[in-house]
Formats: sequence, C-alpha cells, structure tokens
Amino acid sequence: MSAVAQVIPEPVQALIRFIASDAFVKAAIFPGAMFISLLGLFIVWYERKLLARLMLRIGPFHVGKYGGTLQLLADAVKFLSKEFIVPENARARLFILAPMLAVIVDTMPFAFLPFSPKWVIFPSDIGLLLFFLFIAISPIPLILAGWASGGKYSLIGIVRFAFQVFAYEIPFFLALTGVVVMARSFNLVEIVEAQSVMPFIIPQIIGFIAFFITLIAETERIPFDIPTAEQELVEGWKVEYSASGFLMLMLAQYTKTAALAVLTVLIYLGGWNGPAIPGVPAEILQPFWVIVKTLLLLTVILIMRGIYPRITIEKILELGWRVLIPMTLINLLVVAVITSWPVIF
Repeated sequence: MSAVAQVIPEPVQALIRFIASDAFVKAAIFPGAMFISLLGLFIVWYERKLLARLMLRIGPFHVGKYGGTLQLLADAVKFLSKEFIVPENARARLFILAPMLAVIVDTMPFAFLPFSPKWVIFPSDIGLLLFFLFIAISPIPLILAGWASGGKYSLIGIVRFAFQVFAYEIPFFLALTGVVVMARSFNLVEIVEAQSVMPFIIPQIIGFIAFFITLIAETERIPFDIPTAEQELVEGWKVEYSASGFLMLMLAQYTKTAALAVLTVLIYLGGWNGPAIPGVPAEILQPFWVIVKTLLLLTVILIMRGIYPRITIEKILELGWRVLIPMTLINLLVVAVITSWPVIF
C-alpha cells in the first residue's frame, strides 16, 4: 500500500478508504430503495440491449442521449402514473400488499452478500443460511399475489409456479450443502477465502450445473417461465396487476436474479479472488472482481432468453425431480471423497 500511496493523492486515498468501509455499503444500499431501483433499471436496460444485439436490432435508442439510457426511467414513470386497478373478485388488501412484500423479501438477501471481507452490510457466521432463508420464503408473496388476484389465469399460473418451486428447492439446498461441506463454514466470507487456491466450480462442476439450473428456475427465467407464459396465460399469476403493482413484481424478480447471481459468484467462482492489477488497492479490486464476475454471469442468464424456447411443466418437473436431485447427490458424494482425502483436492 505504501507504493500505491506515493502515486495516489491523499483525497483519493481518503475516498478509497471510505468506499472500502462498511459504512459506505450501508449508506449506499440500505434502506435500499435507491439501490434496488437503480439495479433493476440497469438489468432491464442491459437485457434489452443484449437481446437486441442477438436479434440484430438496435434496442432502446431514442429516449436518452446515450443509447436509450432514459427509456427505462420513462417506462417507470409511465407505470407509476397509471391507475392501480383492483379486480372486482380480488382479495383487495392482500392484492395490494403482496407486491410490496415481494420487493422487501427479495431485497433482504443483499444484506448478507459480501463484496469483500469489509464490504458487507450484515456480517454473520451463518450468512449463507440467512440468505437461503429469504430465498426460500421469496415465493410466498408471489403465490399470495396470484391467489389474491381472483382470476382463473392467475390461479393456473400460481399452481404451475408452486409445482416448479417445490421441484427445485431440494436440489438448490443440496447444491449449497456441497459448498458448505467443502468450505466447512456457513460464513460467506470464509467460503470465498476457502477458494483462494481453486474456485469450487472445478471440484464441484456437477453441483454448479445443478445450482445454475435451479437459479434459472427459481427466478422464472426462460426456459422456465411457464407460470407466466404469455401465449397461454397472458402473464400468468401477475396478469391482473397493473401500474405500480406490476412494476414492483417485476423489480422483485430482477432483484432476486441479481442476488442469486452474486451468490453464485461467491460460492462457486471464487468471489473477489482474482488477478492483481498494479496500482489498484485490494479494497477496490475485491468488489471489482465480484461485480465483473456477476455481470458476466448475468449476461449468460439474460442471453438464454434469446436462445432457448419455453419448456412444458412436465419437462420442468421431470428435470427437477429425476435429474437435478441425483446430480446434487452425486456432487455430495464427490465432495465427501475430496474432504475425506484432502490430498486429492
């Protein structure tokens, strides 16, 4: 750090120290409204631009000076200015409350995700368990939203969603178990530090594949978007929502996708472990590598929307129960062998 201090001015060093502190993270991310809004706007804009390139289109371009950067803001203003309609057959109070609950529950996992040893809002020795707790209960507000809508398309969509979630929660948990066994900790910082020599994706490639598939299914991304199939159910369980309600549900889903992408980077891709960049202090480099890896993983997730078709509910359930669970059990067996004979690892 002394060599770096000679070339970096003192005000810049002070700014670096502030950014590296937990106070900055807590101020920037929580209470969370601004952070989640900007995160959602960025992911939607990035997805639109990425899919446009895949389809040989321009994508958002006219609204905003630089590549349609204000198009998402214009869309948000449009949603917020429209009337929030409560259907006649809906359970009104629950119908209004469910989107707000969804945003809150899907935002909370970010409190336990470390972007560096110091860049974490709520450090905990059981951070992975706390993260899994909120991910496990995150489908509940969505199921309540579909049930409270009182429509037949909402009911069909939420039944499909419930079947899909139940089929993929078990392999999701079993894949995380392999990581915990190898790292011997539920602390996400210690899990990342256990990958300083080798990322867990190498010895646990089977577990990573299973976890990545469950990630797509948990967030209802294509090809696992059968609960909201537009051609069949218009918008499935959220078809009755309009204006701010629809906006909050969409924001909750994108927030959950981003949180799971960050978790994947931390538990399988080495987290903040990466090549050193001359002149860049570790306090800045560590969150930089987490963000870069997360962006690369999000790119893969978003590209799948432009490549794969939707699969049927029968195929989704068969994949979850008959393929992913045996895969994660095989991964646990491999992890047990590696941890029993450390010389192999």
